[in-house]
Amino acid sequence: MCRSFRRCTYVLSLIFLSISGCNYSTQTRYKYSEVGKIQVVNFGTVIGLRDVDIISETSGAGSLGGAVGGAVAGSKIGSGTGNLAGIAGGVLVGASIGAALEQAIRNRGGVEYTVTLENGKTLTVAQNVSEKDIILGIGDRVMVQINGQYQRVLPANQLPTEIEKPKGIKFKND
Repeated sequence: MCRSFRRCTYVLSLIFLSISGCNYSTQTRYKYSEVGKIQVVNFGTVIGLRDVDIISETSGAGSLGGAVGGAVAGSKIGSGTGNLAGIAGGVLVGASIGAALEQAIRNRGGVEYTVTLENGKTLTVAQNVSEKDIILGIGDRVMVQINGQYQRVLPANQLPTEIEKPKGIKFKND
């Protein structure tokens, strides 16, 4: 496994730092897979909102890191079969603690918006929130971005409510 406790601690620290990164979509953060894809937009008005807890999926890195740390700690116990039992126990306990720690790091708060669209339909969208995002209020004009992966409720008060017909396209029936 690891040759020294210090080296193992360093490896575990890197694992936990990698699992705690902000790799989720928000109003102002897009995943690489979302870039360059069409986003269909519907306009509407926020009629309700509430804070929600978002329980994240885990990567398994916490369990793995905890298992390694537990094995190292368990290897300091006993000798012979007692040492093997210590390692095995350390792996189990470490993996459980690592999984719980990863889950706690990845869980976060979010907001659920209830929006009535221009067509009269009402929908709810729970979304992640980052420090750059604008928390919208009841009565705010919004656009709901729909792309099949992650739906976003974005502010639209600053956008015009009426525009000219786009130039450069002439329809035969006009």
